[in-house]
Amino acid sequence: MESVAAAACTALSVGCLTYIIYRTFVSSTGAQGLAKLPGPRGWPFIGYLRAIEKPECVTYKRWSDDYKSDILGVNMLGTTVVIANTLRVANELLEARSAIYSDRCLTMLRDLVGFGWNIALARYDSYWRDARKIASQAFHPQAIVRYRPAEVKATLKFLLNLMDAPEDFRSYIKYFAGQQILHITYGLEIQDRNDPYIAMADRAVFIGTACVAPGSYLVDLIPILKYIPEWFPGAGFKRQAREWRKDVSLAFNAAFAAMKVCWLLIPSDCMVKPLVEKMLDGPGDPVYAEYVLKGTLSSMYIAGADTTVSILDTFFLAMTLHPDVLQEAQRSVDRICEGRLPNFSDYDALPWVHAIVKECLRWRPVSPMVFAHMLTKDDIYEGYHIPKGSLVLANAWAVLHDLEAYSDPEAFNPRRFLRPRPSIGGTGTENVELDPTVRDPMVAAFGFGRRICPGRHMAYESLWIAVASVVAAFDITKAVDAHGAVIEPSGEYTDGFLTAPKPFRCCIRPRSAAHAALVQAAPEQDG
Repeated sequence: MESVAAAACTALSVGCLTYIIYRTFVSSTGAQGLAKLPGPRGWPFIGYLRAIEKPECVTYKRWSDDYKSDILGVNMLGTTVVIANTLRVANELLEARSAIYSDRCLTMLRDLVGFGWNIALARYDSYWRDARKIASQAFHPQAIVRYRPAEVKATLKFLLNLMDAPEDFRSYIKYFAGQQILHITYGLEIQDRNDPYIAMADRAVFIGTACVAPGSYLVDLIPILKYIPEWFPGAGFKRQAREWRKDVSLAFNAAFAAMKVCWLLIPSDCMVKPLVEKMLDGPGDPVYAEYVLKGTLSSMYIAGADTTVSILDTFFLAMTLHPDVLQEAQRSVDRICEGRLPNFSDYDALPWVHAIVKECLRWRPVSPMVFAHMLTKDDIYEGYHIPKGSLVLANAWAVLHDLEAYSDPEAFNPRRFLRPRPSIGGTGTENVELDPTVRDPMVAAFGFGRRICPGRHMAYESLWIAVASVVAAFDITKAVDAHGAVIEPSGEYTDGFLTAPKPFRCCIRPRSAAHAALVQAAPEQDG
């Protein structure tokens, strides 16, 4: 038995080495007379196999400085990984040439774990186009207006929760995000605590982020490894994938099944109802139509339940560290709202709130490195050869910390997005407007090209109403310990594909008794 296993290992090693040499040869065949992308070279054939220093987005930016190039190329086991470190390069590749730069290569996630239905992870094929079309129709800027009542309802519940148990603010942020996205996508109401659908989304996000970075699993760089049996030495990833597949299947099916049970109870502002009626009653295959719907809705609820949480965590951290910003925003809201909570009629009248949301998106982007795009044919860019099958990473963090676009990019400073209102003059809170000449973080915070997040407009509005309402109703300050000493937040973030502040404490309390009464009365007025 040992000799059989040894022979199998030898055969596999030879096969993998042959594949790597083949990939390296194919990648170089179209490169005669063309320069290779600058970047660390590594070993012959196998390329660069060192662990990349974290956070990777910072390392990639440093490499750009070292090699004096906005675009880098790294060979990893025969696969070229391209890093775009500026907005110009990212747009010229992923936007202007999106027809050949929009595929995905995620063998572990898609083929083994069963995440192929997710819009963000699916291949660039007919399924992706059908699912993307549904999502784009449901979440384009005109369509999302009808979801505002659900966002306001979730926000008012969030305010009540903050007043009742402010120390649990991070749990309530998760509840806020889950409540609105599940209501909008499926028409479902969730539990205050330990909701199973939120738990499913969390698990799916955990699995996705564990697999998504190029090189996280060898099978992504050498796809033929997906065919080895689970008992084979080194095939632990196959066993892991089998376990994860159960969780991913649950996230795909459970909420949709619950929605069908209470079909007649779905409210009119639920995105599902008109889409289901249109697709399932159409001339196409109803089984395929349901699969596309399930994939689209599951994709949106998983994405929405996590990104919103991270950005609002960043908001509370930033307000804790920068009370002057919160105070200026409060003065702005007070002047416009005059003793009431903000609503969407104030959307264009509160530039300070927009500036805070934009700075949260810019300062600590949820996805510092976007999902890798895969190139479907050989390309030439600025004299460099980029071979078919290359993985292209856009460094969103570098784009959003570009010194040419933002002065002192590491500082949290919403004022960078504001300018004096020309018709009034002055620099006070009441006399400012958004500065259209400053790069909007939306250009990078939600992806690039045809793979940009279709729910970005609704996500932004959801963040806006939450931030505006919290600013209006609460003071946020540093917490103190039992001895009265101030507790300084570390400001540290988790490191991974998705980032969020590490747990921190802050003090959240109503600004006054009148503000507390306003929060308590708001749900009754809304109802």
